[in-house]
Amino acid sequence: MDKCAYLVNSTPKYYYLLPLHFTLVKRYAPALEMPLFLATEEPDHPICRQVAAMGVELIPLNKADAGFLDSRRAALAALALRYDYVLPVQEDFLLDRTPNYEAIDEALELLNEYTNVRLMPCPGPGGVVLSERWARIAPTDTYAFTFQATVWRLHECLLWYTALCEKLEAEWPVATTPEEKRRQVEIRGNFAENTEGQRFFRKVCKEGVGWRRAGSWSNAVYLSPWPYRPTAIVGGKLEAWAEELGKREGTTYQ
Repeated sequence: MDKCAYLVNSTPKYYYLLPLHFTLVKRYAPALEMPLFLATEEPDHPICRQVAAMGVELIPLNKADAGFLDSRRAALAALALRYDYVLPVQEDFLLDRTPNYEAIDEALELLNEYTNVRLMPCPGPGGVVLSERWARIAPTDTYAFTFQATVWRLHECLLWYTALCEKLEAEWPVATTPEEKRRQVEIRGNFAENTEGQRFFRKVCKEGVGWRRAGSWSNAVYLSPWPYRPTAIVGGKLEAWAEELGKREGTTYQ
């Protein structure tokens, strides 16, 4: 796992989640061998310094690379000469139980053949079954790409985000597009995950492999290599369950 970087991108609006995010990683995954990284445009912020003191290495980003997609491309480029693999996660993906280290090792082994291996079983893979745990992402699956936790060959991940950022710039140039409109396109319009984004992904990258869902019940998402609660923030607001989780774990939001 030491060849795989654990990467979080964040921006000042959501810094308040970072102490909880990394506290949970340290608490529930103390044996994790992946080095931890935070990429952001304000590395001197007190909260960024706080998480750096927890053993998280900071990747400073230029202001020009602070956008949702550009920041991911820039962070991957900074790691490209140091690591073979990467696990990009969002700051509101909150781990709250012990990972399946054996399954994570299996996922990294699968990267010898596939470009990416999805750890979250929702959306699940609908393709050829490889084993009790894994199946290929099918050409007919709605999501060939998702922001849910996925391990990647780092250079393939960088290739994808570079192509995505170039497409965004060609269609919505920074020089002529209001900042709020760019955010709407990137985030609210989900430029990478929407239908057009899925078609574009299949042109740029090969479909990968996904963790199979154990059953239809809602908590089945926890039966995965990286058992986290996704999407602690909805519509820019912290979900009630995430606030309760922070209280339970002794982390206050600032």
